[in-house]
Amino acid sequence: MTADRFLIAGLALLCLTSPVAAADRDDASWFRTTTQALVDAVTDGAPAIWDRVLDPDCIITNEDGAVMGKARFLEDLRPLPAGFSGDIKVRDLTVRTLGTGAVVHYWLDERENVFDQQLKTTYVETDTYRRSGDTWVVVAMQVTVVPRDLEPVPNASAGGWRELLGEYRYDERATSRYRVFVRNGELFGGSDLKSATRLIPLAPLVFYQQGSIHLLVFVRNRSGAVTEVRELHKYNEVRLERVTGGRPS
Repeated sequence: MTADRFLIAGLALLCLTSPVAAADRDDASWFRTTTQALVDAVTDGAPAIWDRVLDPDCIITNEDGAVMGKARFLEDLRPLPAGFSGDIKVRDLTVRTLGTGAVVHYWLDERENVFDQQLKTTYVETDTYRRSGDTWVVVAMQVTVVPRDLEPVPNASAGGWRELLGEYRYDERATSRYRVFVRNGELFGGSDLKSATRLIPLAPLVFYQQGSIHLLVFVRNRSGAVTEVRELHKYNEVRLERVTGGRPS
């Protein structure tokens, strides 16, 4: 068993054998202050506080799914390049202590300016700490991007949606179908009328499924007719063939 697996197994055992409790006031204040200082240091590219707080054997999983240790993380920590600026605010931080361990959970609201283009992203993160003398050090961190609906692109639907309407299926053996229809002047898609959500236009044949992480790309055949839709689903592509047409409602 590797050292990483020993660490994970130890944390699991700690959760099973130690009572979970909210952190005391002093510890909670320390975690709030330290967490905000850590994320400030990300935008500044300042490694000193990270070097101090990270355990030598820590495991960090970033929003892109890359897994790294302390040395790699510190090596990659750089100030934002010219033309980029921004800040990150920590909110709704909670701490649960488990003996000499602690689990810290919080949201991060990031604002970024990229050559005068404004970006807003929310992350959710969970960090695991252990006691080290009179302070705490991080043994594991994992952050995930929180999905949000994209803004519709102006004039992306100028040509209308008549050619997209109808029913689509994964295969002739499939028992359910994906319906594309118009409701109150907007395009919707789903397996039934009740659960269907808005398809937000990004380009004439490209849509974002509201409330999801999915993109839908409608595909024309050589004759120019829309014959299928391809769902970009968790970095995979799923094909649905068009089986019936439809009329706007």
